[in-house]
Amino acid sequence: MQAVFKDKQISYAELRFVKEVSECTKMHLHDEITITAIKKGSLKIILNDSSFDLNTNEIAIIDAQIPHCATINVKSQDGYVLYLDKSYLLEKHLEFIFDTKLFEDKNIYKNFINLCDCLLDKSINIMEKEENLLLFCSLVFTIQRDKNEVIDESKISYKIKNYLDINYLEELNLEDLAKKFDISVVHLIRVFKNQFGLPIHSYILNKKVHKAKELLTTNMPIINVAQNSGFFDQSHLNRSFKRIFQITPKQFQQSIKC
Repeated sequence: MQAVFKDKQISYAELRFVKEVSECTKMHLHDEITITAIKKGSLKIILNDSSFDLNTNEIAIIDAQIPHCATINVKSQDGYVLYLDKSYLLEKHLEFIFDTKLFEDKNIYKNFINLCDCLLDKSINIMEKEENLLLFCSLVFTIQRDKNEVIDESKISYKIKNYLDINYLEELNLEDLAKKFDISVVHLIRVFKNQFGLPIHSYILNKKVHKAKELLTTNMPIINVAQNSGFFDQSHLNRSFKRIFQITPKQFQQSIKC
């Protein structure tokens, strides 16, 4: 089994998943930064002058243009390889300052696996995918703040929130939001989550679901509720509504009638 995530709206990232991990014994390099993890087994990552083992609960990051290959120590399954365009990350003030780095932190590993599962999930919208991707990058890369970028984080986070409260039903994207508030995308994401405890996409989704809940009390047909609360279709509303309220829109509407 194999799967690939590639989307023109996140053109700087590509993810590949393989169920059965095979050896790659020929030395090679990539133009992108490579991030690798496995769920089962153990690999040996070989560089020109060194090597290290990659085990479960670890992730390996290899810089662009660094020759490497991999052999199998223990039969390995569920392998993820994420390729990231280095020039794009530098534009977003994210910098990888090592040739290679092994993260043995279980929380970082869990964050990476969750990110990969998010990217491969076709039911998740592109804004959520990108925000999760950049949040993960902010964990493992050095953040270089633009020398002209001076941020009153509390003040700007409330400005972002006020804007979302008014415009949450519009088609929003992270690039346009960052330009509106004259900060980088990475800082947009970080200041909002630090202040309110939710990523931007989750905040928007929460607003839409509560709007849908309000419309459901008017006995509006569910398909119309979906259209008027910013969802792609009724199934998207159903998934999102149940995730927050543990009940479907239909069940909620029927309970009101009772």
